[in-house]
Amino acid sequence: MFKAIIIIVLVVGVLVGGLLTLRNSGRAGLPDDSVLQRAAKRAREQAAAEEAANREGNGRPPKSGGP
Repeated sequence: MFKAIIIIVLVVGVLVGGLLTLRNSGRAGLPDDSVLQRAAKRAREQAAAEEAANREGNGRPPKSGGP
């Protein structure tokens, strides 16, 4: 009976520790908002440049979408 209580306490401790780790590291890999905004702006600028190049006929043709 005593072994079962110790095992249950250890399992609960591991689960709580894992949940706390996930909670604290949720945004660890995400960059700042300013970095995300710059990346979005650059993507819009590149898309506009590619669209302009395609309208002029100097760009590559669009991908066919499949084999």
